[in-house]
Amino acid sequence: MEPKRRRLQGALTRVGWALFGAAALALSAPALGWSEQTHQTTGAIAEADLARRDPTTLAALVALARAHPDYRFFDKAAAHLSPAVRQRALFEWLGRWPDDIRTGPEDHPQWHYLLRVVHGRTWMWPFRNGQANAGFAFNHARLSDPCARPADRAKAIGWLIHIVGDVQQPLHGGHRMTATFPATDHAGQQAFVRRTATDKPTDLHQYWDKIIESGAVLPRGEPDWATAIAAAWPRQRLPELQRTGIMPDRFDSWVVESGELARLVAYRGTYLDAAPDPAGAPVVTPRENAVALALAKRRIATAGYRIADVLADAMHRAAANHRICPR
Repeated sequence: MEPKRRRLQGALTRVGWALFGAAALALSAPALGWSEQTHQTTGAIAEADLARRDPTTLAALVALARAHPDYRFFDKAAAHLSPAVRQRALFEWLGRWPDDIRTGPEDHPQWHYLLRVVHGRTWMWPFRNGQANAGFAFNHARLSDPCARPADRAKAIGWLIHIVGDVQQPLHGGHRMTATFPATDHAGQQAFVRRTATDKPTDLHQYWDKIIESGAVLPRGEPDWATAIAAAWPRQRLPELQRTGIMPDRFDSWVVESGELARLVAYRGTYLDAAPDPAGAPVVTPRENAVALALAKRRIATAGYRIADVLADAMHRAAANHRICPR
């Protein structure tokens, strides 16, 4: 078995355990966005939302996912799960799949972010770096195309779950350029803080990526983060979900939204003292940690619901156009 397949199969053997909070997940690659646990959480929220609001589309997505070229690894790892848990695990796996194939031939590193300078020398670099918008448009179009190969459409499901989840993370929409970081802080990857006085230094990007793993305790009585976060942030509490328009435009507005959150929250207070040398990393205040955690939970919930909306939109388009495929 080639190395990337071995890594993928190893990751999948943890899916069932992750549902019960019983296994440690592998570390995600730097700068790719939320951790595997968070991507799995957004996938689980999307699956539950589709089950409530559009079960027909959910069933079509589950059927299409079986055409995924790596589905056999999921199928083997999830064989012991009950049907309901297995369906949820499928969306968790699809959400993390783009990170599991890192460095492989299907890897698209720039699809994970779309950055603009939101603090410091904003006038010096008024451009955006990254291709999350292109990756979203490509995969949304592919999933919307009933004539596309089922295997390609199945891969598009995973990419859409992952990309939509990634761009909800503030440091996938904005970073800073200052005298200390003249070439930007690379979305926080070169700026270090300590979560608490006893914690090791972490770069600002990882601080956000792994916030529900490193900075939070699952509420008492809740079985997992997906259930807990969806209960705390149901759709009706999130007015930002009411945006309308075609999906590529809506996606772009989500990226702008994240950039603003980076400017207003991620680059304020102690975070502005984040050091290029880990030895000089400042300690984030308890209040700042609490605000960041609260925002992250809201963004994870928002990601889950937006993923559900994106997948439903693409599948409805495909259903409406199914008669135009050549026979």
